[in-house]
Amino acid sequence: MKVISKTLSLVLVVALAGITETIKPVTANIQVAQISTKATTTVKNPPISLGLPIIADIKLKNGESITSARVSRFDPQGQKIEFSRSKESKLFSVTEVKQIVFKKDKGSLVYISTGATVIRGEDNSKATQSVWSDIPIEAFELFDPQKGQAKVNLATVKNPKELKQIRSVAVKSLYIADEIEFSSKGKMTIKVTPVDKKK
Repeated sequence: MKVISKTLSLVLVVALAGITETIKPVTANIQVAQISTKATTTVKNPPISLGLPIIADIKLKNGESITSARVSRFDPQGQKIEFSRSKESKLFSVTEVKQIVFKKDKGSLVYISTGATVIRGEDNSKATQSVWSDIPIEAFELFDPQKGQAKVNLATVKNPKELKQIRSVAVKSLYIADEIEFSSKGKMTIKVTPVDKKK
């Protein structure tokens, strides 16, 4: 009897070990599937491309202003923004800046990703200005200051329907910033107008 009991115990241990080994790969597959779903969600909501004209007038909260300057640096983590004019640059805290108004004249060029330029005021008769409000500072990225190329992540401030509409316009057009305003709550409002991309 003892021999039979030991044999049965051994068989049970071997069988359990086999089942455990079979379960492990299934669990691993489930984890991989979950990771893939997260990656798909991230890709589904990429930031929207935004062009900044190379010349702007800046209004500070203390009443001072800077005319005909370029946004040359934006640090969302440090909440800093730099403006350059000629060979001079000034760095400010975002809390010091009230508004950036981008020029619309033909000298205020906007670059698209191919390196081509768009001149503001051209082919704008049918374009409608939109207002993107309550954007967290961290959602704005200036990745090419020389060409004024930026990205804005609107996934947390726009509902799916609005995002879909914005993306459908962004396929053929480039959103260009008209104005950027900073609130005391660490948020920004961007007024934008789409302009057709030129090949």
